[in-house]
Amino acid sequence: MIDTHAHLDFENFKEDRKEVISRFFMENKEGAIINIGVDFKRNLKAIEITTLHENIFSSIGFHPEILDEVGKLFSLRKAIEQLEKLSQEKKVVAIGEIGLDYFHNNKNKKEQKELFIAQLNFAQKEKLPTIIHCRDAYEDLFEIVSSKEYTDLKMVIHCYCGNVRQTGKFLQLKNVFFSFTGNITFSNKADAEIFEVLRMIPVEKIMSETDAPFLAPAPMRGRRNEPVFVRFVIEKIAYIKEREKEGLEKILDQNAVKFFGLKIKA
Repeated sequence: MIDTHAHLDFENFKEDRKEVISRFFMENKEGAIINIGVDFKRNLKAIEITTLHENIFSSIGFHPEILDEVGKLFSLRKAIEQLEKLSQEKKVVAIGEIGLDYFHNNKNKKEQKELFIAQLNFAQKEKLPTIIHCRDAYEDLFEIVSSKEYTDLKMVIHCYCGNVRQTGKFLQLKNVFFSFTGNITFSNKADAEIFEVLRMIPVEKIMSETDAPFLAPAPMRGRRNEPVFVRFVIEKIAYIKEREKEGLEKILDQNAVKFFGLKIKA
């Protein structure tokens, strides 16, 4: 099992981070975790976390919410300079989490787009895949990522929540993948739109994640999420896609290994 998106550097894991990591790898000796950076400090912490196990990797980037947190203190130039420096670390496998978030703030759309595009351009230059955050901004996201200049840039939209119409548009882009987390376990309605969306997407374009410590899947809902719970996400994807779990898990793992270029040690 591979958890392609976790935030083990968050304070939620301060007291038992090593135990959380041990639980995951006791169950998944050939598994892997990608720990995701979101700002100046957490990019550094994300890389530090990779030292706790040989099969933990990191992604570095600037989440759109950083513009709200640091405001005028934020410097796009300094952000790219940090990416240039840290991307040389051997266990950095992607640029992310980057993107657009109009749910938390729809007043700084211009600045969000500038930050997003600058990071896409950096990833393109360095030939690194990207991990994209999107909330209430799928139309603007598609307009940006469908640009011809990004045709060869691998992108995965994490915690994907697009509707059927939006998904149809993104499926036209060969370089865009989709990652699902515990949110797909919240509904038991057979006709839930997220299930219809999952059925639309070929398994070869799907990855699994937790987004720990957030979005703990059923039956762990309400608890702190952690990487070992990714198995519930995989089980739900298998159920929705009407696939055998073990076989589907292998495909999702292969997708992640290929997308991120992971070198997992047994």
